[in-house]
Amino acid sequence: MRVDIVVPGEMWGDSLEGVMLTWIYKDGALVEKDQVIGEMMVEKAQLELLAPASGRLRILTAPETVIGRRHVLGTIEPP
Repeated sequence: MRVDIVVPGEMWGDSLEGVMLTWIYKDGALVEKDQVIGEMMVEKAQLELLAPASGRLRILTAPETVIGRRHVLGTIEPP
């Protein structure tokens, strides 16, 4: 079952948007649940993005993309 990688709403203060900084793994890489898979910037704070499940990473949002709350950044698919 595919799991969306969504920017958690609780990571945001009063800011309406942030920036996807980088992906640590390439599209198609196998990742483990709770592993750091990327970094984003919100209100001048750099935050780690954790994998919500184990499986194959599918990136939907390129680095340097402006993102909002609940934005789907990618998916984790079964291996």
